[in-house]
Amino acid sequence: MRLERKELLTAGTWCWTRIVTALLVSLLGPVWAWGQVLTLTPSLTVGERYDDNIFQDPDDEVDDFITTIAPGIQLDYAPRAATNLMFSYQPAFQIFAENGDQDYVSHLLNLEAETPLARRFFLTASDRLLITEEPADRIRPVDDIDSNPDDRSQSNQQREQTIRNTATASLTMEVTPRTSLGLLFENLVEDVENEDELDEVRYLLGTELGYLTDVARQNRAALSYDATIFTFSKNCDPAETFCQRKEDGGFTVHTLSLGYKHNLSETLSAQASLGYSTTVSDRDDIDGNDAFVGGLGFIKTLRTGQLTLNFERVFTSGGSTADQVISNRFTGRFRFQPTPKITTTLAGSLAFLNYQEDNENDLNNEDRTYFTIRPSIEYQMLRYLGFNAAYILAISDYKEGDRADRLDQQFMVGAVLTVRAGIFVDLTYRYRDRGYDSTVEENRDFDEFSRNEVLLSVTYRPTFRF
Repeated sequence: MRLERKELLTAGTWCWTRIVTALLVSLLGPVWAWGQVLTLTPSLTVGERYDDNIFQDPDDEVDDFITTIAPGIQLDYAPRAATNLMFSYQPAFQIFAENGDQDYVSHLLNLEAETPLARRFFLTASDRLLITEEPADRIRPVDDIDSNPDDRSQSNQQREQTIRNTATASLTMEVTPRTSLGLLFENLVEDVENEDELDEVRYLLGTELGYLTDVARQNRAALSYDATIFTFSKNCDPAETFCQRKEDGGFTVHTLSLGYKHNLSETLSAQASLGYSTTVSDRDDIDGNDAFVGGLGFIKTLRTGQLTLNFERVFTSGGSTADQVISNRFTGRFRFQPTPKITTTLAGSLAFLNYQEDNENDLNNEDRTYFTIRPSIEYQMLRYLGFNAAYILAISDYKEGDRADRLDQQFMVGAVLTVRAGIFVDLTYRYRDRGYDSTVEENRDFDEFSRNEVLLSVTYRPTFRF
């Protein structure tokens, strides 16, 4: 990592530590004063993993045993119905038996808070920070908020550090019993070590005027405006040969939309939005692009599960490129519990990604269709013994024909044994495979590979209430 990036990360960690401390003191101080309930869950996981291809390399496969030591803490606080706070943090020390230069510490932090600031003001906030070198840790759910799920296919295969932080905050003011005014802030930071991809920082600033058309059913109409600012930078040292640093390749998307949420019944709700987006940029090739955007979604609550279907059309970024992308994305999730012991989930996503212009990175700026599906099952056979299995299939279908289509597969199966309250033993097998269309040999991201892992871990996770 370059010196200036280390200094930036150190400064950011310093500020973040003090912000979290201030939040915890202000929100948790009343616990002891008023006798409210606080749940504290510390944990310690010690595990051993065998990996037959730690670099996910197609030819020179290197295997190793990796020891993991992961202390953690989770804090849950709910003094009243309208206030909830959840904070969790877990570093994981990864120690390689044969490849000591690959030792690293990953970090996973989550913060969620919702609380009324006054009688008419309500605040919600969240933050998720991931720092890792393990490619398997970067796989995100199919219904992740990101509209371009195929934006970083290169760095997601490499053992190089990735920093991803997603933060959101919204402040809602009740103007009248039917009318509300909201302010929204979102931030995304993606910092990768891959010099063929760009780092990205994204900000969203928005406001929304809402009106309850039916108080009893909570049907609501909303008029919203937001500005999303995309900025990019080359991930290389300017002193290096052939490094052409780019700091001004960003753009801003302005969106005005009208939406409506309608609760059709106690078990079925629908929401729809339609808007217009236009872009502003110093780059002439992407300045002034515009499009109609919007979305449509349904949530159906079943007797033993839930079905969610969504469609979204937005302007987004190329992620690893400084390009504009129009994303048309369908997502769905079906959760079904046929018996109290069995839980099944089927999630899927289909995205049509239209890259607006070519840019300096020709490796990842082609139009494509991205499809992924993830079935999973959990079976609690006995009170102290449970099994789980999941399969992930992801296909990237490129439209130009001069780039090989990519197919990723992952299979996981495991068992969890509860030794006693708070002590768990987890045994997992994980297989990952990447392949390409054999008819097209040019412009591959990387070569094909396969990877097998066996993980055994013991976790101690007691719960304390104050």
